[in-house]
Amino acid sequence: MRYLLKASCLILSLLALSLSTQILAQDLIHPRDMKIPKSEFKRPDPAKYQVSLDNGLVAYVAKEDQVPLVSLSAFIRVGKIDGRKEGVAEALAEAFLNSGPKNMSPTAFKSALRRMTAEYSVILHNKWTEINLNVPTEDLEEAFKLFCAIIKSPNITEENIKAAIGKAIKEVEVDKNGVIIDGSSSVAVRKFHDIILKDNILGKKLVSSDFEDLSTHDVERFYTAYVAAGNMTIAVSGDINEEAIQKKLRAQFSALIDKAPPNRKNVPLIKHQKNKYHYFPADKLQTWVVIGHPLDQMVLKDKTAFEVMNYILAGGHFWTRMFIETRDKYGLTNDASGYIEDQWDGSGSYSFHTSSRHDVTKQLYDNIMSVIYEIQKELVSDEELMIAQNALADGVYEMKFKDGNATARSFAIEKLRYDNHDRSKSYPMRVRSVTKEDILRVANEYIHPEAFQVIVVGEYTNLQ
Repeated sequence: MRYLLKASCLILSLLALSLSTQILAQDLIHPRDMKIPKSEFKRPDPAKYQVSLDNGLVAYVAKEDQVPLVSLSAFIRVGKIDGRKEGVAEALAEAFLNSGPKNMSPTAFKSALRRMTAEYSVILHNKWTEINLNVPTEDLEEAFKLFCAIIKSPNITEENIKAAIGKAIKEVEVDKNGVIIDGSSSVAVRKFHDIILKDNILGKKLVSSDFEDLSTHDVERFYTAYVAAGNMTIAVSGDINEEAIQKKLRAQFSALIDKAPPNRKNVPLIKHQKNKYHYFPADKLQTWVVIGHPLDQMVLKDKTAFEVMNYILAGGHFWTRMFIETRDKYGLTNDASGYIEDQWDGSGSYSFHTSSRHDVTKQLYDNIMSVIYEIQKELVSDEELMIAQNALADGVYEMKFKDGNATARSFAIEKLRYDNHDRSKSYPMRVRSVTKEDILRVANEYIHPEAFQVIVVGEYTNLQ
C-alpha cells in the first residue's frame, strides 16, 4: 500500500509538472516578438545642468542621490596623436594617473585614494583624454580638492616617462613563437586594429627609442599647451548639493587660463586593403573571429542610417539577422555582433565579432557572410525598420540619459566634441526619418566585403 501511495504521488507530481510546463511554454514570448510601447521620454535640457565659467570652461552638474556616491570626470581635447614628440601624451597620462598634484607626493596621493576607497582612472584615447574619480559622498570635500589639483597642477616626473616606456614595451611584446597567451577575444580585436591601422598614425606602436629625447620639460610644455579652460569639459554627478558644487567649480577653475591649443596633426583616412585572412594560433577552447574594415567618413544622415542598418543586421540583441542565422537556427555561437567605431573627425571601422567551437568556425563564418550579402541585395522589412527605429529612438537613446551620471557625462562629451548639443537633440527625429531605401544604400556604399580583414585567433580553420 505504501508503494502504491508513493507511485500515485509521483504520477500526480509528473502530471502537475507537465501541465505547468505547458502553461509556461504558452506564456513564453521570443524577445524579437515582444511589442515595446513607444516611449514618451524627452531628452533633458542641457541648460539645466550646464555651468559656464567666464574663461570658457563648461561643466555639467547632475544630482543622483539614490546611492551615497559621487562621480567626477574631466574630458580634455588632447590625445595620442597630439604633441610634437612621440610619447609625450602617454607620459602626461601617467602623471595624471600615478603622480597626483604637485603639492603631494605620489605615495601620499595613492594613500589618499585608498583612504577614500576611491575608483580612479585615466584613459588616453587617440584624440581625447578622460580623468575619472568616483568616491563615497562622505569623502566629497577631499576628493573634489584632489581632483581639481590633479587637473590644474599635475606632478610631472621622470618616473612618469619611465612608466610610459614600460607600458609601450609591454604593448608590443609578443611570444617568440607567436602564440597568443592572453585573453583571445581582446587579442582578436587588437589584432584587427593593428592590421587596419598599420600604415596610419593612429596605429603607431611606441618603442623605447621614441622616448629617448623626451624630458619632463617637454611633458610640462605639452600640458600647458593643451590643458586649457576652453579645451576641456567637466561632469559632476551623484549625491551632491548642486548649488554648492557649482560654487566649488567656479572657485577652483576660474583662474584656469583659456587659450587656443596648437593645431592638431592632420590624420589621414584609414586606407582600405584587399581582403585577407590572418591566423593566430592560441591554445584555447574556442576560436575568436573578427571580420571588418575601415569605415569611410559619413555625412550625418548616413551615420544615422548606418546605425539603423547595423541594429537590424548585427546590433547585439536577440532578433538581429546575424543572431537568428548563427544562434537561433544553428546554435553555432552565443553572440555575433556588429560594431561601429567612430574616430571622431576621421575614419573609423566597422567589424563583426564572434566566437565558436573549433569544428563549426567555418560554418559560422559562412553564415555571417551570407547575412551581410543579403542586406546588400534587398530592402529590409517594414517590421524590421519599425523595431530598429523604436529601439534606437527610444530605448538606446534614453539610456544615454538614464541617470544623473550618464546625463552629465553625455552632455560633457558632446560639448567637447561638437561644441553644442544639436546632435543629441535631433537624434530621434533623424532615426525615424531613415527609410528602407536609405538602409540598402548605406549597406552597399559603406560595407565592402572585398576589403574585409578576417582575424582568427584559436585553432587553425581555413575560412577561404
